[in-house]
Amino acid sequence: MRKFFFDSAALGENTVQYSLVSGTPGADKGEYGILVESGGEQALIPALSVSRFRVSELLGMMCRGVVTPVTAGDVAEDWLAAI
Repeated sequence: MRKFFFDSAALGENTVQYSLVSGTPGADKGEYGILVESGGEQALIPALSVSRFRVSELLGMMCRGVVTPVTAGDVAEDWLAAI
């Protein structure tokens, strides 16, 4: 898996880090996903799109909204439903 740091956001005493990922197990070549990490928790959501730009847009929205690993899956699911 390749991980590309995207951005981070402050959440109280913690920092939430957002990364773009590719090459995750079970994903086709060229599919991008996200990794959200904070306070020892992480959410890996692979194979969201073949468009790096679209997944980067999602990461930007998550960062602005300070989405945590606990809620990242729900946000990604809503994003996919809206496409």
